[in-house]
Amino acid sequence: MSSVSDTRYGPELPGDDAGRARTGRGRVRALFVAVLLTAVGLGAGTLLGAVPVVVEVVRSGTAEFGVGLLVTSLVFTMLGYALVGGLYARRYLRVEVRVPTRRDLLWTVAGLFGTLAAITILGLAAFSLGLQGAPNSVGVAGQEAPVFLLAVAVLSILLVGPAEELLFRGAIQGRLRESFGPVGAILGASILFGSIHLVAVVGTLGESLVSVGLITVVSLVLGYVYERTRNVVVPALVHGFYNATLLTLSYLAL
Repeated sequence: MSSVSDTRYGPELPGDDAGRARTGRGRVRALFVAVLLTAVGLGAGTLLGAVPVVVEVVRSGTAEFGVGLLVTSLVFTMLGYALVGGLYARRYLRVEVRVPTRRDLLWTVAGLFGTLAAITILGLAAFSLGLQGAPNSVGVAGQEAPVFLLAVAVLSILLVGPAEELLFRGAIQGRLRESFGPVGAILGASILFGSIHLVAVVGTLGESLVSVGLITVVSLVLGYVYERTRNVVVPALVHGFYNATLLTLSYLAL
């Protein structure tokens, strides 16, 4: 994220919801753009994430998925997300990226505890109902090389949180807000955010849906925090530290 005191992606607009009328056609168009941004972001991330693997295959004739290669692939994937979100926001939206104020930091702490509380309560509820979530690919890789969990924990704060929040909160939620208002934007962006994690979980369809549902709830908290602060750095910090907390606990458990 930017280190300047007040940076904005995109053009100056006369109001937060200015630019597109909330007509039926406008809402259909907003949904189309949001879904397209999700698909393009996922595609760009997947293609860039494959670059280190291809390079390794060309160099050595095989791809040994060690910690170094996995981390490099994750970095390239997140750069793809950030590229799509940043380019769209710069062209069409006003997305504020600024050093957090004291109020922003309070919302960061509240958001972090809110996400952790939500995932704990819902996880226990799912367990009591006999529902089980699917492990994600990071956790599976961490079983083989626990240090990978610590590496991803650090990257979550430095890159994963900022990249995913720029795309889903800054670009997608910002675009949906113009036609659906804050509540519709939070819901829409959260559903799309949850949906992309279907490709990152390993399990049955039922287990995958439980995991995606939990991720979607976490995304709702991130979306609410963004609407309250209008500073994309805040949900990026909440997201990064949330991931880092869970990954560190998983590492200690191993």
